[in-house]
Amino acid sequence: MKTTLSQWLCLLWNIAPPLHLNSELPCLMAGAIHLPPQSDWRHHCAAAAHAAAHLVYSPRGFAGHGLGPIARALAGLLEDARVEALALRELPGLARLWRPLHTATPESGHDFEALMRRLARALFDPLYEDPDHWVRKGRALFVGDPSAGIPPLSDAAQIRGVAMRLGHDIGQLRLQFNAKTYRVAPDYRDDHRWMWAADVLSAVPPPAAAAGSTQQESVQDFAPTTWRYPEWDRLIERLRPDWCSVIEHAAIADDTRGPENEVLIRHAAARLRRPLRALTHQRGLPRRSAEGEVFDPGALVERQVARHRHAAPEQRVYRVLEGRRAQAAVSVLIDQSASTADVQVGEGLSVLQTTAFSAAAMAQALAAAGVDCSIAGFSSNGRHAVDVRVVKSICEAADHAMLQRLQALRPGGSTRLGAALRHATHRLLQSAAGPRFVIVLSDGEPYDIDVHDRRYLVDDARHAVRAAAHAGVRVICLAVTAGRADEARHIFGRAGVQLLRAAADMPRALQRLLA
Repeated sequence: MKTTLSQWLCLLWNIAPPLHLNSELPCLMAGAIHLPPQSDWRHHCAAAAHAAAHLVYSPRGFAGHGLGPIARALAGLLEDARVEALALRELPGLARLWRPLHTATPESGHDFEALMRRLARALFDPLYEDPDHWVRKGRALFVGDPSAGIPPLSDAAQIRGVAMRLGHDIGQLRLQFNAKTYRVAPDYRDDHRWMWAADVLSAVPPPAAAAGSTQQESVQDFAPTTWRYPEWDRLIERLRPDWCSVIEHAAIADDTRGPENEVLIRHAAARLRRPLRALTHQRGLPRRSAEGEVFDPGALVERQVARHRHAAPEQRVYRVLEGRRAQAAVSVLIDQSASTADVQVGEGLSVLQTTAFSAAAMAQALAAAGVDCSIAGFSSNGRHAVDVRVVKSICEAADHAMLQRLQALRPGGSTRLGAALRHATHRLLQSAAGPRFVIVLSDGEPYDIDVHDRRYLVDDARHAVRAAAHAGVRVICLAVTAGRADEARHIFGRAGVQLLRAAADMPRALQRLLA
């Protein structure tokens, strides 16, 4: 049965969590699903699908500080309903598993646990009508405005807010609640212990900071986290919300040997400083001057008005544009798909080795220019497994450790470029204001194992590039091979792609891209 359930979950969401039949009640612990050993097949399927929905759609944990037992129970119920709503949007057939297990009615009672069961059914089944005011309020707070297309609660903060409001109402009703005997209902749902795992971590005092350390985020701070992003479907011409899962985690350093070609990387970085210097300057607002080559139309009009009024005429009638230093931020994305293992004929290096070398040189050149830079490798294995490995965080030094992490990158998987671009854009928008750039180092077109339409991921990546531009992030690409040049131009635009046959071509290619 375990093998069949695991294969079924893999077909549903392309995930394969550890599965154990050793628990009295369904639960999630450390990414593993635990189910009761004695249960019928349909109940096992319902419980496994619900737990897997948490793995796909839920954050890693919730902050429990300030929440009492009632609010925590409500937060668990709301999160259950949220992930099931997202799962049903994607896989409507799951309703046949879950709906028969929601049996609560007004006759179930009016104590707290009965109201919880009734609220669970009201949030799951839009056709169920409950006369209780509190249940109706819970549904209204959860759904929002259906006519406006507002989705169910979308993050932990919203879940927390609604749970506290509903919990306050329960307190006003003076309903009793025993957290020790409480059981989640319907009983195919897990017991929510995974939600409050952060409480255990927060109770452990942090290690003492080393001398000279800062509070800046480092690669070691990147515990595995899952982010949800939409994807553009060219056939229906709209975004599919929460369609891709990006798992961000720290890249592993190869400390068995020293980084190769450190001297060559420093020389390459020195050659890149000039073309990359353009990132640190932007044209300022025009100012008026008494000298110059271009007249300021507004100043000329004001001068004529002053003459007619017999006032002193304005002498600063020229317009001067001054450059000013900008606080820029750059994210370098390295394609780690299986095809990057191919060896380039010219230098005898693989595509991934060339892109890793180029990224190292760029990081050192940007650091010398005072530009914040992050580096990450990415690959995918279906839309629910887009791996982003953080090699260098935005504020970290371009040092020996970064070179070791770059050296440890290995090719494998596919290229779901759109999801990686949306994640890089989101991360850059969290940085300081100023010019923002995503530089993609890749060898070909987007591809993934669960997509058979050749144009689907190409159009999605193009949509991600345009969305980034709309948000103020410019995306450019250094294409390491010329085999998919047409697809790259379609995604990034003709002015957004340059061919990189060898690392030596990088200064000229970047100068053209940043012109």
